Amino acid sequence: MAMVKDNILGLELGKVPMLRPFLFFAIGVCIAYYSSLDFFPFWTFLLIFLFVLQLLAFQRRRLDGGRVLFAVAFYAMWMVLGITLTVRTMPSYQPYHFSNIKGDGFLIVIDDEPQTKGKTLRFPVVVKAVMRDEGKIHTVGKMMVTIGLDSVSRLHVKYGDLLHVPNRSQEIPPPTNPKMFNYKGYLKSKDIWFQCFVPEKLVKKVDTGKGNPILAKALLLRERMMAKFSRYVDDPYAFQLAVALIFGYRSEMDERMVNAFTNTGTVHILSVSGLHVALVFGLLMLLLKWVDYFPNGSHLRSIIIIGMVWGYVVLTGMSPPILRAGIMITFFILSLAVNRQQVTLNTLFASALFIVLFMPKSLFDVGFQLSYLAVLGIVLLHPLLKKLYLPKNRWGRLLVEYTYISIVAQLFTLPVVLYYFGQFPTYFIPANLFIALPSTGIMYLGVVLALCPFASINAYVGMLLQELLHFSVYGLQYLERLPKAVLKGIVWSDIQVILVLLMLLLMVWSWNFKSKRALFIGMVVFVLFSVTSSVAYIRRLEYSGYRIYNVRSDLAIAQIKKGKVMLYCTFDSLTHRDSRFAILPDLERFSPQEEIEYRKLPSMGRQNYTLSIGGKKILILETLLPDTLTGVDIVIWRKNSKNTIEDIRHRFRASPLILIDGSNSDNAIRILQADKTILEEQMYILKNNFAYVWDEE
Repeated sequence: MAMVKDNILGLELGKVPMLRPFLFFAIGVCIAYYSSLDFFPFWTFLLIFLFVLQLLAFQRRRLDGGRVLFAVAFYAMWMVLGITLTVRTMPSYQPYHFSNIKGDGFLIVIDDEPQTKGKTLRFPVVVKAVMRDEGKIHTVGKMMVTIGLDSVSRLHVKYGDLLHVPNRSQEIPPPTNPKMFNYKGYLKSKDIWFQCFVPEKLVKKVDTGKGNPILAKALLLRERMMAKFSRYVDDPYAFQLAVALIFGYRSEMDERMVNAFTNTGTVHILSVSGLHVALVFGLLMLLLKWVDYFPNGSHLRSIIIIGMVWGYVVLTGMSPPILRAGIMITFFILSLAVNRQQVTLNTLFASALFIVLFMPKSLFDVGFQLSYLAVLGIVLLHPLLKKLYLPKNRWGRLLVEYTYISIVAQLFTLPVVLYYFGQFPTYFIPANLFIALPSTGIMYLGVVLALCPFASINAYVGMLLQELLHFSVYGLQYLERLPKAVLKGIVWSDIQVILVLLMLLLMVWSWNFKSKRALFIGMVVFVLFSVTSSVAYIRRLEYSGYRIYNVRSDLAIAQIKKGKVMLYCTFDSLTHRDSRFAILPDLERFSPQEEIEYRKLPSMGRQNYTLSIGGKKILILETLLPDTLTGVDIVIWRKNSKNTIEDIRHRFRASPLILIDGSNSDNAIRILQADKTILEEQMYILKNNFAYVWDEE
């Protein structure tokens, strides 16, 4: 085993100048994102003041205090710039944001490729104008639009189309159940604060070609390439996987196939990112090597490769991971062209700063976070592991190196994965080793199929590609079926994520510099993490409480008692799609899915029935009140029951709590709310609100 020399990584802050401006800019973005500091003129004035102060301090940098003042002004300016650019896009600041202007309709431009899900069509739009009786008012702002398609849909729209839709915009609601996916936060990171649901018959296409012309041509090219793939890859599942792997188009992927990648820790293969760009870059370097024989051929080859790499970046949708890869490879090619050594860590932070300068809220995009943490782990920890052990055999060395890369990438992204998704793929190492060669082969075969003009060759390439895709999916599905393939119900807090990331950085620092101080601090951080995790686990293990979930027109009631869970629900099964989305993320914190006791509630027709849960008697009220019923603690009012509040008050001596769920119409709810004979605290509107949760006393 080789000894680790001091500073194997060559870590010096002077070699990573982009780290500090990125960190302070990110701090400013976080301050603006998580607070209500949206007074834009103040931050603009402060930014100008700090810039002038920095110029003055630079002129006096040789005098006492000048250097300190310059540094303070420099970092403060980056932080305030982060605040300013984040606040700038908030609807509350922008007077011409469409949400601040009243009108009957919108003129919208489709801002991305529309995605069809069942009988709906969904896409983000830029709202160009609000339509009023006296004319249109030009506006700014983005919105998510969902169109309800008719049984025989004739609506054909694409990126860049100009549409007229009625003004039915609503603010995107927060999650309505514990641990439910935060769709509002997801869209907020993309500067989308509102959504609109419109039936197809009310949508009018006004014009086409109003989007970015470069992106429009790229999407058209991708559509043509996908059409070509569909001719030569006739299996629908193989086709879906092929276009996801090669073009980043995942909207039509089968859910079971996505789960196979997710549950084996290989879902990053489906997201076009650094791996895909690196493969394209390597292929281009090989295919264009002959250009070096011409005068200034190396520079010409660099220009061609940069252009083609960025063409691929645009073709696949310009997500943060692929933008990062495109920027880093561009810096790498430019450094080769001018014979300058590239500091990978500095390039990493430079690309991150470049992205967040133009899209500050991408800092909160999960793909952005996972992509940069994975590369950070590879840059910091991979060289240290190579010093420990690396076989002399070429193939053995490749296998060990790829294993190291899989481990460090998974290690650095693990805290974020557990925080957002609450699950851990046990067999991620064999899964990543298994998928490495097939995914590379799929990528190269896909490039050949996309570019080859000969139908006879394409037929063989398509057949080979299809078999390789089948082999990849079957292999991952086999690993997914192994015992304990996925550990679910893991709950991490913000503090735990920060502590683990800090612990990893301290581990790298102590290993690289043989620093006892960093090792000691890392051990202290580990103790803090262990204590916070143990306390959280014990609290969860000892927790007893109840939930009445918001599942729209269905009904779901859960009893949680010290690790045992019982769920009463109108869904057909525990694995119903809405259950997996709205209920299981919460319940799996307290019990594995296979140990949850499931009891089916009546879902067809109308009937009244009672449940005794945790010492409370719950009446599900759908028809007229029965005469013999007594002693009810909670009434769940469903399906526009014809009873009145007076009926409830007359029948029960102690007024029960009345919960009104999503099976009631808005008009029925307004009538119940208008009844002044019941106190406000004795009624809870479950529809469009958070689940009703109470702890056992």
